[in-house]
Amino acid sequence: MPRKIRELKAQVAKEGFVRLAKRGKGSHERWKHPMLKETMTIPGKDGSDVPRYLERQLDKLLAELERKRKEW
Repeated sequence: MPRKIRELKAQVAKEGFVRLAKRGKGSHERWKHPMLKETMTIPGKDGSDVPRYLERQLDKLLAELERKRKEW
């Protein structure tokens, strides 16, 4: 069973990402980590399933974050 958007948001917040201000109407949210250049856009409502591409994007961002933490 795929995890839900609310679970993804909880993990992203735990990793240190910050939710950016809304830029219009809709259910998309943008999240940014202070150590990374890229932002992550999370679409959908909290009860929706997380798309596979979003899981891959998060894995890529967390790997880059881990690499940057080791450099410090």
